[in-house]
Amino acid sequence: MTNYEAVWQVLDDLINELRRVGEVAPSHVMKDLRSAKTTVQILKVDKDNLDHLLRIEEFLRNVESYVMYTAQKKFGAQVVNSWMDRLERARGAVHEEAQPTSKFTPGVPRDKNWVRIKTTNDIPLKRIEWAAEEEGLEYKAHKNGYIIVYGERNRIQNFIKRMAGFQHAVK
Repeated sequence: MTNYEAVWQVLDDLINELRRVGEVAPSHVMKDLRSAKTTVQILKVDKDNLDHLLRIEEFLRNVESYVMYTAQKKFGAQVVNSWMDRLERARGAVHEEAQPTSKFTPGVPRDKNWVRIKTTNDIPLKRIEWAAEEEGLEYKAHKNGYIIVYGERNRIQNFIKRMAGFQHAVK
């Protein structure tokens, strides 16, 4: 799972760099940055709620769009490329708390990573099943409205991003 705190920190650092050269971030960008940080903290407590992941992805994507575009104008392509590299390293870093859970989940092979998703009107069972199949993941639906999606770690990450994209399109 992405280390959202590390990604947040890189984006915050870049905003601070832009401030040093006189660029003031719009209020909606700063609001998204604060909302991402808050939602990351909520995710630590409520790890099974896919909505938190979707919101974090959306907030960070909005901030990243602004800062990279603005940094390109202020600093040029070479500096932006180094920030993009830093951002990619942050995305690849796995925070200890964000590592996939290892507790026993009935029906999920031990060597597989998994995520539990609650179906909603915005995220119906058919959509989750489709996205899981597209990523080559397996899933098990439970009577309580939750679905366990499991497979390789990188495919789980892609699945979450796909679901985040779908959630963003619904709004």
